[in-house]
Amino acid sequence: MTEKTPQPWIGLITKNIKEENGCIVASGLCFTRFINGKGKLDTKQVRIDVTSKENAAKISFGSRFGLPGPKSSRINTYRLEIDLDEARGFDIQNKLLVIYKDQYEGFIAYDVRDRRTGQNKNGPLFIHDGVTFYFRQNKYNRLVLTVRDTNRYDDPEEQKRLERAAKNAAALKDRDIIFMYEKHCAKYEESASVLYEKLIDMGCDNAFFVTDTSLPAVQALPEKYRKNLIEKDSDRHLEYFFASEKFISTETLEHALQLRVANKAAMDKINKDPLSYVFLQHGPTYMISLNKENRSGFLKKPWLKLHKTVVSSELEAQHFIELGGMERDDLYITGMAKFDRAFRNEGADRIVIMPTWRRWELNQAREDITQTGYYKMMRLMYDSVPDDLKDRVVILPHPLMAERFRGIAESGSSEDAEMCERILVTESYENVLRDTEVLLTDYSSISYDAYYRGAKVVFYWAEKDECMTHYGEDTKLMLNMDNVFGPVAMNGEDITAAVKECYGAPQRQDYLERYRKIIEFHDGRNTERIIEHLIADGVIEER
Repeated sequence: MTEKTPQPWIGLITKNIKEENGCIVASGLCFTRFINGKGKLDTKQVRIDVTSKENAAKISFGSRFGLPGPKSSRINTYRLEIDLDEARGFDIQNKLLVIYKDQYEGFIAYDVRDRRTGQNKNGPLFIHDGVTFYFRQNKYNRLVLTVRDTNRYDDPEEQKRLERAAKNAAALKDRDIIFMYEKHCAKYEESASVLYEKLIDMGCDNAFFVTDTSLPAVQALPEKYRKNLIEKDSDRHLEYFFASEKFISTETLEHALQLRVANKAAMDKINKDPLSYVFLQHGPTYMISLNKENRSGFLKKPWLKLHKTVVSSELEAQHFIELGGMERDDLYITGMAKFDRAFRNEGADRIVIMPTWRRWELNQAREDITQTGYYKMMRLMYDSVPDDLKDRVVILPHPLMAERFRGIAESGSSEDAEMCERILVTESYENVLRDTEVLLTDYSSISYDAYYRGAKVVFYWAEKDECMTHYGEDTKLMLNMDNVFGPVAMNGEDITAAVKECYGAPQRQDYLERYRKIIEFHDGRNTERIIEHLIADGVIEER
């Protein structure tokens, strides 16, 4: 039998968390021991890393080995501190890794009383210049430092609103609310809005859609669809969130309120309640493989009463089954609702540049977007478009990177002023896709949407393998040279040649055949098929 590698383990018994001298500091009592090992843990041989940085935190202990504790552990005092200025450049979520003698990796348990299961706990929030820092407990009871943009619910008064809404929701429990939304509860252009309108047409008066009601697409809606809209961040939004037991969305459950909200009542709702949740997808998931923890947001949640995912083909279904651990019964093999309404305008002539987001660069982008690999890649893409076609270029940052581009889109960069003029931050993605002739991307799922409408797609993969390492070991791109539905570029010259080849040309037959193995349905009946499943599963009533 292979001997297991020892894991250094620090379990926090008490925590006093505060800000001191520009650092977030946690101190108190802890246990130390080895998992899969024996002997005393020598605290002088311990350092604390995060994935993006060695010695990310300073840690000290009251004594070198501590005093005897239960089950071969030692009890000790500890002090952990992280410089907030340094932490601004960390990833969004940072598991604190215990490194022992430069070779063994373990972790810090947030609360020893919770053993191996997290209870959605978090420490106090520390807010500086639009950035919020806090320690939290992940689902495995590990200590994580979160570094993210400050949101409205970080405010103590907004936290009180959440608590009031959770109490007020009790009066709405018998309403059988179907809670629908798209990204950040701030869009109305994806599959959820298409399905919502169909449900209203059927007489499902208990279907409600949360969005920014000032959006032009919303303002243009007939009254029959507007009557069940709920304004994002309103009291009604919060109360319906806590009251609903049925959620249908293009996004994960976290988007139903506020992504990465630091509120236990809200996190318990998302991570504990036996909800019914139907994931419509905002784009086919046949891109980055589902076999890593940081892709777990797309996978089945065992505490949910019902969890179904819409997929577009047998091939995509196998991805969820083989790498995501799902059963066939967890999947609706129907095609995505938004494709029923997808079209391209006659005379579409735009060259659209849109790579997917890079989670590991999001905080760096806050400090200086022009120094990120994401920005430099977009600049290479733009520079490589043939000069006679540059006036057709539109640069569309991924939704999760868009805010980082807002300032530079408005003010421009001295070096890249011409390119910056072409950055669109607030434009509807639907409107842009309707005028797209060629899409230039890395591995964004928007490529499936663009190609469905008749556009051609050029993939830039020079940085693909390096990017995959940031998703975790053994992560791969499901697209490869045998199934990709467009030319693959590895440098600027390749991009230039591919854009010249694709612009104004019909879709190649071999690419079309590959595409239709991933996106099977083209009959305009995807929404009908989804509704049939919703009725069969009791999410909605047959009418």
